[in-house]
Amino acid sequence: MSSQNNKSKNPLTILQNAMGSTIILRLKDGTEYRGLLKEIDAYMNMILEDATEIMDGSPVAKYNEIFIRGNNLLFIKPDASQIM
Repeated sequence: MSSQNNKSKNPLTILQNAMGSTIILRLKDGTEYRGLLKEIDAYMNMILEDATEIMDGSPVAKYNEIFIRGNNLLFIKPDASQIM
């Protein structure tokens, strides 16, 4: 296996490559957010722009910018521009 192939499987690298694209993430409490990934750090704390809060499949709130702490994340779907 090449080092390029291993690097692409690093979760943080995948998310850093997703900066500037639309992602979906779900928190441990079941709340989902869909927005443009603006910033991410080594702890997977992130800032989303133009974010929509989704509960039970329905949008409930819009945010110009929102900060999500990495320890609250359940999953992240990079490149969610084709979804919804």
